[in-house]
Amino acid sequence: MRLLLLLALIFSVTFLAVFLAMILSQSAYSTPPAYTLDIEGMGIKVGPPPNSTGIPLDTTIIIDALTSASLVDFQMTPQVSIAHIDSENSSPLTYLNSYYPTQPLKPATFYTVSVIVMNVPVSWSFTTTTEVFSPGISFYLATNAFWIALFAAVSVTLITGYKLRLRNKAKIKHAVHQYSATHVFLHSFLERVSSLLG
Repeated sequence: MRLLLLLALIFSVTFLAVFLAMILSQSAYSTPPAYTLDIEGMGIKVGPPPNSTGIPLDTTIIIDALTSASLVDFQMTPQVSIAHIDSENSSPLTYLNSYYPTQPLKPATFYTVSVIVMNVPVSWSFTTTTEVFSPGISFYLATNAFWIALFAAVSVTLITGYKLRLRNKAKIKHAVHQYSATHVFLHSFLERVSSLLG
């Protein structure tokens, strides 16, 4: 029972360590440079920058605005489905909103991003690179983090279990050997005592 608990702990710790290390260090997306737009006296950073070209196909769309600024009705033309949106503090007064497309963008395509910020329509455009999307190692690590962490956890757990089993076998063998040696010694001792008394 103790061995099973130990192996379960080893599996859990290994899985979490590998999974978190990959999720926190690898990304399937590239982060674009930001450009500040002046919207009714309020600076809003957007990315990719307006009128930029050669934007990577794995780019995220970012909008960095005041925490009090409401962002609604985010759209891209041609239409792009968004897998998820992350929001995080970029400073004490601003929030960075990152939009992650479900699939890489199309090459050599003119995209227009539109959103309503504080009831004011905001839009800008950019053009993607002509190169076909060829993901790097970071993309594969990020998109397969669960399976890699699972494989690592199973491997470490199996190797540890095997080594512990070998060690336990060696201990049992040693204990049996000691028991046999003690048994032989006691048997010979009793025979000598018996012969002396008889």
